[in-house]
Amino acid sequence: MTAGTPGPSVTLSDCDLPPLFRESDQRAVVHQGEAFRAVRVQLVVLLLATAAAMLAERLDSHLPAALAAGLYALTVVIGVRTSRRRARVHWVTDRAVAELLKSLAWQYMVHGGPFHSRVLHPEDRFEEQLEERLRELRKVGWEDVRDGPHVRGAAQITPAMRAVRAKPFEVRRDIYLRDRVMEQHAWYKRRAAQAHRASTYWSAMTAALTLLALVAAVLRATGVISGWDLTGLLSTAAAAGVAWQEMRRHRPVTYAHSLIEQELETLRIAMGTTVTEERWADAVAEAERLVSPQHSDWLGRFGS
Repeated sequence: MTAGTPGPSVTLSDCDLPPLFRESDQRAVVHQGEAFRAVRVQLVVLLLATAAAMLAERLDSHLPAALAAGLYALTVVIGVRTSRRRARVHWVTDRAVAELLKSLAWQYMVHGGPFHSRVLHPEDRFEEQLEERLRELRKVGWEDVRDGPHVRGAAQITPAMRAVRAKPFEVRRDIYLRDRVMEQHAWYKRRAAQAHRASTYWSAMTAALTLLALVAAVLRATGVISGWDLTGLLSTAAAAGVAWQEMRRHRPVTYAHSLIEQELETLRIAMGTTVTEERWADAVAEAERLVSPQHSDWLGRFGS
């Protein structure tokens, strides 16, 4: 076994984490899919409307002109509907709640952050931390889906979480390094690679479409071609590609997740070799800060 690599440990699953985490995680996935589909459909309809308008101009026909008008109107309707449903807001807030619950649960289990070994009533501290942060998220649009006081606060602590917290330091350390830090390191590495491939693909696609639009415009301006004017269609397609890439934030995600992956690996080695039990709570808090959505978003601003 190499230095800094934890030994065999209990493998925790989502079922062992707070119920609100599981529910918020599922809701976030649903709302994320809805937000992406709405943007994708709107861009495709806009592209079809531009193609219909080009046909109307070329054929001098009322039918494609009417189709173009209908498609442009549909684009507006989709935009209004998307704004009213607020799928992106629900996606972001539900994801924030899910990550909050997951982070608090891990800190509680392994005596990290505010739940260090010297805390006399960790369940009360857990409830205080959770409800305080949930109040802040309600202000920005989160809808509390919990039904009654029996599922609030410390009621989110599962038996598995209590069992892990009761284990000796060495066992808790191994569980955290294996099931949290190493799992997050692998996730960020995988996501960074996926985002990089997507960024490369869409950048090449939009560059090619822009170049084709330029060629079409030059050929039409010099009189080489006088029939179909593809400049508008190609420009719209290129703009749609740029909009989609901005929606998915491929470049910022690649930059942020690559940095977090490196930081997690450095911290993992330190936590497995040099971090003592006295410094453990602070090290866990630092690990949770690294994997927080706020930290990822902050780093993403520099990779835009």
